[in-house]
Amino acid sequence: GETQEPEYFGPDCSLRHCKSADNPRTMAVETDCANVTAAGSVYVGATGNLCQVDCANMGICDYNTGTCQCFDGMFGIDCSEIEPTAVYDVWNSGSLTKA
Repeated sequence: GETQEPEYFGPDCSLRHCKSADNPRTMAVETDCANVTAAGSVYVGATGNLCQVDCANMGICDYNTGTCQCFDGMFGIDCSEIEPTAVYDVWNSGSLTKA
């Protein structure tokens, strides 16, 4: 399906969304945009449309690079993988270590 938000955004399109995924810690399907109103619009998504969920809502998106910094206990390019021992020692470098 189509996504409701473009990958690149901002006044000069220099900002980039991170990888999108569903939060594995919920039963909800956050990326399903059927009947969801698009940001800044009055229109709703059709069946099969995809919502942008940066870093599966389990990390912080760096919009300059389009990369996720996952919260402790999560990892993967979209922060959708659960690993209880995953810890980011240095948030700015994004280095991952496992206890």
